[in-house]
Amino acid sequence: MPGLCSGNADEAVAALSTRYRPHRLLLSNQTAGLDFRHHAITSGAASLNLLHYGPELIVDAGTFDSFYMLEFPLGGGVDVRYGDQRVSSRVGSGLVLSPGAYVRSTWRADTTQVMLRLDRGFVEQAWQRYTGETTRRTPVFQAELDLQTPAGRRIARLIGLMAAEQIEAGSAVLSPMPLVHAVLDTLFDQVPVTPVATVEAAMAGPLPAHVRGFRRLLDDPRQLPATVTELARRLDVSPRTLTTGMRRFTGLSPHEYLTMRRMEHARKLLDRGGMSIARVAESVGYAHAGRFAASFRAYCGVNPSRLAGQGDF
Repeated sequence: MPGLCSGNADEAVAALSTRYRPHRLLLSNQTAGLDFRHHAITSGAASLNLLHYGPELIVDAGTFDSFYMLEFPLGGGVDVRYGDQRVSSRVGSGLVLSPGAYVRSTWRADTTQVMLRLDRGFVEQAWQRYTGETTRRTPVFQAELDLQTPAGRRIARLIGLMAAEQIEAGSAVLSPMPLVHAVLDTLFDQVPVTPVATVEAAMAGPLPAHVRGFRRLLDDPRQLPATVTELARRLDVSPRTLTTGMRRFTGLSPHEYLTMRRMEHARKLLDRGGMSIARVAESVGYAHAGRFAASFRAYCGVNPSRLAGQGDF
């Protein structure tokens, strides 16, 4: 499948920040050469990824808040600080990481992983349909998954089938969503799960209300064109108070967080196709397509023109 290969850590971070979230790479050996490879099959709320870094390193991802990640090493393994837990994966086992926990992963040397990313809202809605509940809740799954169990074997087969069907289809556009729904049904039926009121409830802890409110506002793409000052006004706090809270509790300034959410949504629109770059720019708050293109290139590592109308899947 088409993808990105690079030996530059900054390029690797830029490429994955929009697909996953802003993060840091910390190489255990600063002289070790990076062998970064990333390939993706994307369709709507799901993306199937193949990811490789090469040397041993740490991926400091911060707090997951907008997606689930299923990770399965094809070689090597990963040790993860996951909230207050320590979990690990290796060949024959995987991880199901749910929103709401701090994630810091140590990739062993020469680790290659298959990773299925699922939008949080998509999983929550599927859980609501599965349970028949009237209130939307966030399912939090047991993190470690043995691929020798019936659930593990079925999920591995389904993910392998997603990749195989697309490879066989070549340039034809296929939808993996029936297989993605089958993965979710397996998780819901066979993997221990604890639903919480919302992921914000699981993350509430010491977070001030205006920090939670700011992040909640930006879950709605219609809010993305607003400025930080306008968003602070809606939360009835000053921009300075919002900046202090965001930096202290998330490590990101309001502008950095807003840019992250804008680029995430822009990437989805470009992957989906059917919109001009100027229209995408406008929808995420950029009056000038050229300025948007520069920001997108700096954040994602590619020009938006390479993606417009050319979804990965």
